[in-house]
Amino acid sequence: MANEVSGATGATSTSRVFELERPFEYRGARYHSLTAREPKVRDLREFLKNVDRDSIAAMEKVLSNLTEVDEKIIAEMSIPDFAVMKKWFEGFLKPMINDSED
Repeated sequence: MANEVSGATGATSTSRVFELERPFEYRGARYHSLTAREPKVRDLREFLKNVDRDSIAAMEKVLSNLTEVDEKIIAEMSIPDFAVMKKWFEGFLKPMINDSED
């Protein structure tokens, strides 16, 4: 029987719960949602350091850090669910990009 897992528990005002459109099972645990904390500067630094080399792996890594689950779990997500989380994270990058264009 699979364990029910929701990633990091207890959403706060600086976190977001992602209800997965396509729940999945990984190593006996079933994932229905993932909770991500708000990114910090260190997350941005790590992402930007790796994005040019492999943008998908860099996104998997940052989402793994933000949800506090193994990168292999992020890699098992459906592409539509991954895209929602990717768009959320990129929303934090937009102010950084807009500031650099001024």
